[in-house]
Amino acid sequence: MRERTVAGGIASLALAAWCLGLPPLATRVHAADLASDVQRTAQQLRQSWSADPATASLPFPSIELLPAGVGLQTACGGTAQLEVPGRVSAWCPGSNRVVLDPSLLALRVKTHGDWALAYWIDTALAESVLGRQSSASALSPAAANLQANCVAGVLIAAVPGRKPPAQEEKPLGPALVAYGASQTARMGTRPQRAYALLTGFGATGASCSDGDMAALANGTVPDPATLAQLEQMRDERASSSLMAVIGSRCRPRANAPCPRRIGAFNAASPGIPKPSTRTR
Repeated sequence: MRERTVAGGIASLALAAWCLGLPPLATRVHAADLASDVQRTAQQLRQSWSADPATASLPFPSIELLPAGVGLQTACGGTAQLEVPGRVSAWCPGSNRVVLDPSLLALRVKTHGDWALAYWIDTALAESVLGRQSSASALSPAAANLQANCVAGVLIAAVPGRKPPAQEEKPLGPALVAYGASQTARMGTRPQRAYALLTGFGATGASCSDGDMAALANGTVPDPATLAQLEQMRDERASSSLMAVIGSRCRPRANAPCPRRIGAFNAASPGIPKPSTRTR
């Protein structure tokens, strides 16, 4: 197990700068295990956190790679909502920690490199942002997870020095394979998660608001052609031609510069209905 973990960390190091387009960081290969890779990625994402007005004043959660055999639910004190097959990370509200399952993360890193690290750390960071709202939204479980994907996309895209990926389909890989079809009702569909992540990147006509994410969970978006194209994506390796049409680069809009900011969750894009109440 230890050898597999180290191998996964070394493989992700080789992909780190290329995947996120970040400035190279000085490292020693013999110290490049999964734990150091997680902390390096967390440091990069912390810069996005500190730069966004919505999170700059919030305490940044500690990022912890759990010991082998310690599950997310146990680490967070038995929170029932963490019982989702395939889930790699979670935010523990009581201790303000982001915890990661080392075995599952190593498998995802082996396939998706540094994008997997950024995706799973950032979706948990997004949960911490959403969980701190003074009046959390009454979203369905699927819409809430889509909103976390969207906020994760905002934080990933705002990493200082980030450049557009050479292959625009790469960032979507972790979102596409995050959960199986049996978890659709709770975590959204593959194309919905990809669309939410792209929305955080600024590459769709939607926002991360409650209304937009509730509508997305029901299949309603301001640019249905994009969602329809994402429906055709089986995995990121077979989707380069589709991404040539869709793209993952931020599109500046009125009152929505690039990179995007987290913004207000009770707003909605034109043509998207707002949720009725914020009572969760």
